[in-house]
Amino acid sequence: MDTAGATPGLDWLDGPTLLINGARAADLTPRVLSLIEEGDPGPLRAWLVESGIRPEKPVRLV
Repeated sequence: MDTAGATPGLDWLDGPTLLINGARAADLTPRVLSLIEEGDPGPLRAWLVESGIRPEKPVRLV
């Protein structure tokens, strides 16, 4: 899986999170909310591409 250094993580306050090179991806939340609340995948897809994560190879947050 090509994850560009992304790994699933667990934040004690927020729950599941995504770590990129060991740092929490803080700018991910508004993009996920855009997908969930507005049905707009554009911001999340753009973020994935910018981060080097291939969208066709999902990272599963456990």
